[in-house]
Amino acid sequence: MPVHLFDLQIPAVIRSICDHLDRRSALAMSLTRRAFLDPGLDSVWYSLDSFEPLLACLPTDLWRIEEKKIRDRSTLTSVYYLNRALVPSDADRYLKGYAHRIRHLKADIYNAKRIPSVELLQALQVVTYFEPGALAPNIRTFDWIPGNRIERKFSLEYSNNIQPFMPLFVGAKVTELTFNMKSCLPLQALTLLSMANAKRLDLLKNQYLGSETAKFADDYLKSSTWNHLKRLQIKTLLPSTILYLATLPQLSMLSINSLKANDWHISATERRSRRPIEGFSCLRELGIADADTVSTITGFLQHLPTLNKLEALDGMALARCSSEEGQDVIDTIAGHLLNPDNFQRLGLFDGETGPIPDYEPGEDNEYTPPITIAPLYVFKRLNYIAMGLSQWISITPDDIAQMRTAWAEVETLDIVENRLVDPAPLIDHTHLLYLLDGCPSLVKLGLRFDATRISGEETGGPFYQLYELNIGGSTISSPISVFKFLETNFPQLERLDASSFGGDFEHVHNMYRARWKEVKDAVTEWWEVPEDAVAGN
Repeated sequence: MPVHLFDLQIPAVIRSICDHLDRRSALAMSLTRRAFLDPGLDSVWYSLDSFEPLLACLPTDLWRIEEKKIRDRSTLTSVYYLNRALVPSDADRYLKGYAHRIRHLKADIYNAKRIPSVELLQALQVVTYFEPGALAPNIRTFDWIPGNRIERKFSLEYSNNIQPFMPLFVGAKVTELTFNMKSCLPLQALTLLSMANAKRLDLLKNQYLGSETAKFADDYLKSSTWNHLKRLQIKTLLPSTILYLATLPQLSMLSINSLKANDWHISATERRSRRPIEGFSCLRELGIADADTVSTITGFLQHLPTLNKLEALDGMALARCSSEEGQDVIDTIAGHLLNPDNFQRLGLFDGETGPIPDYEPGEDNEYTPPITIAPLYVFKRLNYIAMGLSQWISITPDDIAQMRTAWAEVETLDIVENRLVDPAPLIDHTHLLYLLDGCPSLVKLGLRFDATRISGEETGGPFYQLYELNIGGSTISSPISVFKFLETNFPQLERLDASSFGGDFEHVHNMYRARWKEVKDAVTEWWEVPEDAVAGN
């Protein structure tokens, strides 16, 4: 709608306009009329990604600039040193005119063209009387300098000595904090622990804590009550930390980036004895990434109390699992942790490390019991399930019937082994059609099935809602017939994933891989045909 001159006299309208402008446009608007100055500058200073605006507000005769060559960068970086003593009036322009406008700050040293020296930050700390958050009193989110990148690009001394100046930007209103704790930076550890112990971070709602050592994470998290903390992303932690996190009254999301077996692969007796009776009263999302093994994930989960409000669980291990490990984690999820009335999302994957069995089809291989997903049918509200494990996941016709009943509202159902397995699929294309008929919301489907009996004349749909099909290690005879089957029954299909036929398996199922490639090529050509050509126009 057009903006009338009368509207530009209403402060809320002016502010709304500025909020939707880029920084250059907001600055231009702020300079056109006095009434536009404050809203325009608020927009310009709302979110910063470096210290450069601060440097630009200080007197030019203050500086002695040294150009530094930073590794991996083609341009020089200007480091601002003091040419004379900094006096309080030097900072007046910034403190009175701009500091209060900042809401989000990312202290990106590496990508900046101009950076402050340690002595400059020390001088600013002195002239602001060491007041917490003096340089950004209204800041809400703060992404502090990642120590590992500074150490590589500058020096360990600079990386360590700049850490104590973090409190200059962290005031009482900070609700989100991101930092990467490095064990080689002792001053960073001291700074963070001091802020937490001083109750300076009591209003934090979101915290992203990267720490090389679980011991520091444990000390840091136990140093404050965190009564407002809702989302915590952490690199690693100790079992003892879980006992404390379970008491946090508002924690709704916990994401762990690394779990090690030495910390979490403990006996069932110890799990039960150390398991909190109550806790995690608000936890709704739990993520575990880069655990070393699936058993580590199981050990971690069995260490928790019943998560009655959990809605989503994502777990990923780096190593390939055994059938026993895969079944154990599924049984643990279904039998010990979750309230079926709330649980809606499950992601579970193992990784690429560990040996791949070197065998040819037809060899006499020892029988390995399959992984069954039957325990998961207790979760009637699941709308997303994605699972990729390195062992045979048995999907039978009876499973298809149970999926239709248990997961009638599922939107993503992707259960495919991460490597080829010898047993032939136990379901075929008719079971896929039967499943889709009973799960009308499915948009992504991934199951290993037998496509050798497809004639191309089958009709069960069309199922217009299906956009992606992951065929895993499915068997196939006629690419032409399969393409006709897909074209007829899945007219909106946008992606056919046959990635399970990878280079690691050149000695296995070469024929199936080649045939599915023909199907995928044909489907790709089908996508590229203009709509008017398909309609015959």
